[in-house]
Amino acid sequence: MPNSAKHDNKVAFDLKGTSFTILVLSLRKNDLDAAAVQLVEKVRQAADFFHNAPVVISLQHLDEEEQIDLAMLVSIVRAQGFIPVGITGCTEQQKHQAAAMELAVLTTRAGGRGQEEFVAEEPVLIPLPAAQEKPITATDTSLILTEPVRSGQSVTVEQGDLTVMASVGSGAEITAPGNIHVYGTLRGRAFAGCNGSPKARIFCQRLEAELVSIAGIHLVSEDFPAHLRSKAVHIRLHGGRLHITAL
Repeated sequence: MPNSAKHDNKVAFDLKGTSFTILVLSLRKNDLDAAAVQLVEKVRQAADFFHNAPVVISLQHLDEEEQIDLAMLVSIVRAQGFIPVGITGCTEQQKHQAAAMELAVLTTRAGGRGQEEFVAEEPVLIPLPAAQEKPITATDTSLILTEPVRSGQSVTVEQGDLTVMASVGSGAEITAPGNIHVYGTLRGRAFAGCNGSPKARIFCQRLEAELVSIAGIHLVSEDFPAHLRSKAVHIRLHGGRLHITAL
């Protein structure tokens, strides 16, 4: 009995709000056949990265009177290895459909259909897969790391820039709403402008990353210019595309 009472006094869990960068598939037109074909191609570019990734389906770009087969759309997304967790930018009818399918209905701070703040030219924003080690999160205006970011480690800055004075290992993730500076080799994944800022930039002394992203627009390693691999580069977003130039 004493042991039972002791355990009863312990808090079983914490329930609190937080924020994650999550994949958003934003449907641009009511053409599920075309969406299925293009999604297959998108996944082919980085199959391991997208496998089992949670995704929110956004319908904000469709006209309200358009009838979308939500069940079919969810099936298409699941067939490519994603895990649909909710919808956004939807009508009242679509909300009821989502509830019947046990999908969450999400809204942004702006609220309302057509007012959401997903800043991206591509149909998807990039998620942060779970890291193998406990993540490092900084709430100050910037963070400077003098030690390497090891493989499987996740480093996130909630405000400002992130500067790594060493290298970033394969499988590691670094994230900042501002600029990212890496004074060694950039492997792993780098997410600058994670709050949607298109002015954020990435600088590194040696580009060997698996993926780079600014404001949700991304490039995987297979798409890097061959002559800039393993070089010192500057990455910026312009015209809805990422541009990599030598330093």
